Amino acid sequence: MITVSDIAIRVVSEDDFSFAIKALVQNGSDNPRVFVELQGLDSDGFEICDAILESIIPIGASRVLTTKEDYVDKKIFEQIVGWQQK
Repeated sequence: MITVSDIAIRVVSEDDFSFAIKALVQNGSDNPRVFVELQGLDSDGFEICDAILESIIPIGASRVLTTKEDYVDKKIFEQIVGWQQK
């Protein structure tokens, strides 16, 4: 099982509205290749945005993964109240 914690967001650019997301990912699976989808949720708990984190993490190890999402609709982004693993 792959677990995700410590999700953090930072706005990178207001012009084209880009943001970076990072999370601590623990690989409890039997495969070193890790693929995690994160959901950005609105106040009603609906997914309105997503982000993919992927990397190679040794089995049983943890690592901070990060990615940048470009050209996100700022109005949608501002509705996100939380992030969770999908």
